[in-house]
Order: sequence, then structure tokens, then C-alpha cells
Amino acid sequence: MLDTLSVVVRLIVALLVILPLIYLSLKFGGNKLQNVQNGTYMKVLEKLSVSKENSLLIIKIGDQGYIFASTGDKMEIIKELTLEQILEIQESKKITQYKDVNEFLQDFKNRIKLQDKNNIIKSIKNKLRIKKED
Repeated sequence: MLDTLSVVVRLIVALLVILPLIYLSLKFGGNKLQNVQNGTYMKVLEKLSVSKENSLLIIKIGDQGYIFASTGDKMEIIKELTLEQILEIQESKKITQYKDVNEFLQDFKNRIKLQDKNNIIKSIKNKLRIKKED
């Protein structure tokens, strides 16, 4: 009984420490994380490790963008990207900024509702297709 009580007290204390840290990181950290590389001439926009020594990189150099293949001893350009493709990649990497936790929770709830609605619509469409085939 005493062990259970001490575990519950520790859990409550841990939550009282962790929840404010999460709130502060969402409120103040998002903007700083997004601007870590701003102002540099070269940026690695994306990196995908294919194996231990091989990876694919999307690198922006000035206004030009390239897809590089990196192996253990060399790098080579696979493809040059258009400005539109670079902007699309950069836009997809942006971190959403929230004014407060309530705005974050509301956005989260809206996304869940949208996914649920899409899943319901898909299941209805699938059922209608099955009935039409019969």
C-alpha cells in the first residue's frame, strides 16, 4: 500500500515537472527550431539513409537545389531541382506555430475529426461499390 502511494506521488510530481516543460517548448521553442539554419548559403533540406554508408540528400545551394547520392567515398548529383520543387519541400518542413496550448489542442482535435470523417466516407464508398457489383 505504501509502495503504491509513493509511486503515485512520484508520478504526480513528474507530471508537474514535465507538463510545464512541454508547454514552454511549444510556446517558445518552435520558432527557434525552425530558424536554426536561416541565413546560411547552403542547407540540407532532407536526408534519407538508405544503408549504413549510403544516403540521399536534398541540398539547397543559394537558389539552386540538388538531389545528391552519398556513398562511403563519394557524392554525386542525381538530379537538379526546380525553384518550385525547392519551395514545396521547404514549405512541407515548416513547423506550425501555436499561440497557446488551447490552439494546439483545437488543431489536434480538428485533425482527428477530419481523419475520422475521411475514414467513414471511404468505408461508405467501399460498401456502395460492393453493393453495385452484386
